[in-house]
Amino acid sequence: MGIFDFRDPSKRKKKTVTVIIECTPKEIRINNSPISFPTNYNIIKNILGDATRIEPIKQTNNSVYLWDGLGIYCSCADPEKMLMLLLVVDNRYGLGHQPKSNFTGTVLIDGETMETSLKNVGLDRPYIIRSVIKDNSQVAIAIGWNPGI
Repeated sequence: MGIFDFRDPSKRKKKTVTVIIECTPKEIRINNSPISFPTNYNIIKNILGDATRIEPIKQTNNSVYLWDGLGIYCSCADPEKMLMLLLVVDNRYGLGHQPKSNFTGTVLIDGETMETSLKNVGLDRPYIIRSVIKDNSQVAIAIGWNPGI
């Protein structure tokens, strides 16, 4: 590393963001910021920063918002009505548009890890949270709007 490397953006140290998602019976907090679904891009941007990429989905009106370094994406037709976030745990599976990195953050449900407490999430919560399973492995976590409420 040379003395003037700070001038070259590609040689600067990248600021890493750790994502902690806390789910309680009443709300979801991402990095201590409350969020409810449906949400909008500006709310998510204030928590996670700008999406790395925004790509159109062919033959639809939808776009995919990708946070490549965080392993998170959202697909929606209207950035004012984002219904769900997908946390990609294993991007080796073909989930269509997907972030370049895997989600390495933490998901807590009622203060416990998701693996031990997912079964406690009932239909009465103001959000849904689901594991996406392929080949008997968790490949993603979906968090979003609960249409039953």
